[in-house]
Amino acid sequence: MNQLKSIGWVLLILSVIIAGLFMDYQGNNYEISYQTIEVAIGENKTETKTILSTPPTVQAYKLFANFLYGLAVTLFVTLFVARKLEENQKEKHKKELDKLREAVNVNVFDALFKTLIPEEIFQIVKTEIIENKVIRRKAHWTFVFEESDDKIKMTATTHYELHNVSKEPVTDPVNIEIDPLSSDTNIIKKAECLSSDGTIVVQYNPNDESNNKNISIEDTNAGGKRINYTVTVPSNDYIESTFEYSTMYPQAVYDCQYTKYPIIDLNINTVFPTGYKLTIFPTLSNNLKTISEGCTHKNFKVEGGILPRQGIIYILEKIS
Repeated sequence: MNQLKSIGWVLLILSVIIAGLFMDYQGNNYEISYQTIEVAIGENKTETKTILSTPPTVQAYKLFANFLYGLAVTLFVTLFVARKLEENQKEKHKKELDKLREAVNVNVFDALFKTLIPEEIFQIVKTEIIENKVIRRKAHWTFVFEESDDKIKMTATTHYELHNVSKEPVTDPVNIEIDPLSSDTNIIKKAECLSSDGTIVVQYNPNDESNNKNISIEDTNAGGKRINYTVTVPSNDYIESTFEYSTMYPQAVYDCQYTKYPIIDLNINTVFPTGYKLTIFPTLSNNLKTISEGCTHKNFKVEGGILPRQGIIYILEKIS
């Protein structure tokens, strides 16, 4: 409908221009005639002059042609301005409708779920899940245990993609404290964040900390490590994060790992020395499935969603 309306305006403007050209042509198509007149040049003195005479119809043609040219320009400007105003008005109206629709949906959702679950539980679900703007995908937790001078050394690697599912950029301040139970040594081996196009956003260089990028690492009073960095994830985009550290435990391992944000699908891989038993206690919404196991390894998988602050407790003990 709008396209037909625009075509009508264009045809009208062309018609006015053609009419103006026709009038202009008619105004230029006349026979030249001269007229003799006497002009006073002084007291009792006159002078005879010959002038070009323009018929009144020619003047009318010229005047009307100029009017049509001006009308065509006015119509063109009016059409352009009107379309621009119409587009701006539509965009403004669309944003207002989207905002109203979102507000209505939120109110309806709140009203519905508040009748199904207690207010206190609903607020937690709303804050931690519904209003959450990021999720983790392709998550891998890897734990490698080995004997070292009558102690157990664990190297833990956490890898995931942090996806922004909102319509605006999201800033994620990351604060990691490594202070495991019964541990006396903590070494950061790798901390890296890559954008979706492979650009390094955050990087820790253990061999030359002067080359670190957008990250700070400090010791805690308890002998652990505190890692701080911030990443910004664009709308409908993701960053790829990898964090690896090693720590020492005397004789046995009692520790845990949890997630800050929701996870969709999680793989857990563990490797340990012969003569040890690994036990995992999950605190997850979905089942922790054992994919493979042997005397020196156990691999697990969680299919589906994992909520914030859910995770696992793991214990490694020597078999008597």
